[in-house]
Amino acid sequence: MLADAEATISHRSRTAIVGENGRGKSTLLRVLAGDLAPDDGHVERAGTIGVVHQTLPAHDGETVATLVAESLRPAHLALHALDRATNGLENGDADADTLYATALDAAMRLDAWDAERRIDLALDGLRACTDRDRELATLSVGERYRVRLACVLGGGHDLLLLDEPTNHLDADGLDFLAAHLRSRTGGLAIVTHDRALLREVADEFLDLDPSRDDRPRRYAGGYSGWHEGRRRERERWAQDHEAQQAEHTRLTQAVHEARDRLSTGWRPDKGTGKHQRQSHAPAVVQNLKRRQQQLDEHRVTVPPPPPALRWPQLRTRPGTPIVRCDEVTVTGRLHNPVTLDLDGGDRLLVTGPNGAGKSTLLTLLAGELTPTGGTVRRSPGATIAHLSQEVPPWPAGLQAHEVYRGHAPEDAESLTAMGLLDAEALRTPVGRMSHGQRRRLHLALCLAQRPDLLILDEPTNHLSALLVDELTDALRTTPAAVVVATHDRQLLADLAAWPVTTMSRNP
Repeated sequence: MLADAEATISHRSRTAIVGENGRGKSTLLRVLAGDLAPDDGHVERAGTIGVVHQTLPAHDGETVATLVAESLRPAHLALHALDRATNGLENGDADADTLYATALDAAMRLDAWDAERRIDLALDGLRACTDRDRELATLSVGERYRVRLACVLGGGHDLLLLDEPTNHLDADGLDFLAAHLRSRTGGLAIVTHDRALLREVADEFLDLDPSRDDRPRRYAGGYSGWHEGRRRERERWAQDHEAQQAEHTRLTQAVHEARDRLSTGWRPDKGTGKHQRQSHAPAVVQNLKRRQQQLDEHRVTVPPPPPALRWPQLRTRPGTPIVRCDEVTVTGRLHNPVTLDLDGGDRLLVTGPNGAGKSTLLTLLAGELTPTGGTVRRSPGATIAHLSQEVPPWPAGLQAHEVYRGHAPEDAESLTAMGLLDAEALRTPVGRMSHGQRRRLHLALCLAQRPDLLILDEPTNHLSALLVDELTDALRTTPAAVVVATHDRQLLADLAAWPVTTMSRNP
């Protein structure tokens, strides 16, 4: 799951741990936190560490106050130690000066006097439950998570280890989190798919994705430094692999040619003397042996690099009518009538709060739902592909390439060409694939349809930041019409020039 990882998180670090799902990001955080012992190597820790994992179980009797007290404990201990040291000074105890200086330094480092106020501010900023008596078991997963995150943010720790901290946060909560992480003086190691947060808070990146020597890579220079450094390394990796493959092909061809000359090409014309034939034969045989030895000694030591996204060729003509919606509604799901036209090359960004009907509108456009009011007309022959938030229920035992071949039998070779899944993922049963791998397969099936209209519902979910960057670039230039519904702050910023339909909960 994780191998040869080296990380130093100092009190000034702003480190993002990145990579595809399943590469060991959460595992590395657990090792750094001391929650998981490594099989090999060692971890050294100093100072206080605040940890937020993706899930927080609720045990009987635990309340919001339980989490607050847990977070305040280091500050309270520091203040108690300072009180004891102060009493020692007043009593003239031996070593009182040293003990007081040590206790004062610990309390100041934690800013212990202000700890409870910081937690209250964080609870409020994250829209978390502030009722100390509320039992955790009565809170939703998201509510428990926000309480835990607020307590850790307010704890004044020397180092924060955060695993997907944007989960369960609304726009105001995201703004509060980003501002807090930018202003804090302690160290930070963060795992997140939120590209906007990565751009705002991370100075260096530890990339766990495959490399040419299969070791993690560290990049400085923030998000752009990571993006550019990784791009250059992948280009060199691809060039070196192609060069070695070309040399292997050249040597293989040389062996074939030498073998052909041995069987036929070296024989002189009829009438040539026996001595001439005998003197020529050893040279041809020796040439074949030399070529074969060169081939045997040559090794392709550079592995093939991971594929990059390759967008299929689409032939949608600009302005070609695709979908017409006229005053459509769905009882209980889409209250406000929607009217819109989509033609080839059109772009549409669908925004609005949860429950406003964004996904309902997208399923209407895709023809997967019939409106209870209004009409939807689709042009005959127009192909519409829908990347929904939930992947289809494929048989768990089928491998990825089998699922693809079943949906696109005439296009079975292009799954590899698209660059969305590597060779190992292609042979993995879908029941054992990660969320990110299943999402990539779903996107591949959509693209295999060569759609005239591509509908994407929260397309950044479970996809790596760099793949989302590649996808965003492709969406800007594809001739197909594109409809995107998203809460992703960076994607909203990247597509800010697109026309927008804003959905509302209230009729």
